[in-house]
Amino acid sequence: MAEEQLDEDLPAAARPETGERILEAWRHGTLVLPLRDATSPVRLPGLHKSVLPASLSGAARVSLLGVGEHFAAWRVAPQENAPLLVRVPHVDPAELPQSLAHEIAALALAPVEVGPEPIAYADDPAASPLGVPYVVTSEVPGTAAAPGAWTTAHLAAHAELLARLHTVAAPGRGPVSFGAAPWDAVPTSTPSLIAEVAGAVADWREHAAAVIAEHELEPFLEATLARVAGVEEQIGSLDAFALTHGDLCATNIMWDEAPGSEVPRVQYIDFEWAQADDPARDLAIIGGSVHAGPWYVPMDEEAVAGFVHVYLEARRRLGPVPDAIADLPSLRERMRAWTAYERTGMLVHLARRARGRRSYRPLVERMRPLLAAELGLPA
Repeated sequence: MAEEQLDEDLPAAARPETGERILEAWRHGTLVLPLRDATSPVRLPGLHKSVLPASLSGAARVSLLGVGEHFAAWRVAPQENAPLLVRVPHVDPAELPQSLAHEIAALALAPVEVGPEPIAYADDPAASPLGVPYVVTSEVPGTAAAPGAWTTAHLAAHAELLARLHTVAAPGRGPVSFGAAPWDAVPTSTPSLIAEVAGAVADWREHAAAVIAEHELEPFLEATLARVAGVEEQIGSLDAFALTHGDLCATNIMWDEAPGSEVPRVQYIDFEWAQADDPARDLAIIGGSVHAGPWYVPMDEEAVAGFVHVYLEARRRLGPVPDAIADLPSLRERMRAWTAYERTGMLVHLARRARGRRSYRPLVERMRPLLAAELGLPA
């Protein structure tokens, strides 16, 4: 049986009945469709042998691992095979950053052992054995490290893995597709960032007007727009884009203890924001001077510079480095623009959450003055 107790505060995707449906689908062999079935959404090439179950049905244990911003994560542990991870959205699919097909296509394109192996997905509730969409991947072992526990060695390991991910070159900004032409859905027009940020700001103003007024966040929105506008020409003329994760905060970076190693093995999880984009996006998210909660690693300027240096050296070892990366002043300027965009969005999000949960208010109070200093605003 699924191992979770009913909790009325949990979304439906995280309740025991969902675990029971996952278990039944596994028992009947419908959770992961046959690998040789031409209609199966399972990625055929490149699956790691240790991930492939000898049988796609039978006895298993199902347990809830946790509930994130958009997904409930369930662990399926067959008796004789490697565990799998099933992620079930607990929001309307229209609220997800992108379709599940784009997410698993991005995983299929990522270098081996950067993240989990993509195994299956169902994005049509009518055709899903669970009655809802879901994604199945291999399980990434390890745990996330608290921001304060990160060392220089952790940052270096993250930088080197990120360099590997970014060796997957892309033609612009946009989603990943299945098949021999993974960039078919990437717009052929000049890449832009300001249009996306302007749209996000308009959405925040429409749906978070009360908290923007309460916390006096309007100057943050204007400063973010100005900073992003300042790099728009650079974004449009970059000579290289790459497959990016898009949400590489500390909670999405797993560390697995390796005997005799000073730093655990590192891998990434939760590729729901993954797409072709500016590599500076991923470099900016991990942390810096604007940090709060379990997401961002506190880093002074020297630490950020060291992190970027390790990344650049790793890219050089992996092959030619495009000007988009080698031009360090431009790279750092774009990182600051991505920081403004991402942290402002997070601040608005935390302020909205603080209206219903008092525990979020200290996070707002922590991040707001740090972001104000980053954007050159009064505290």
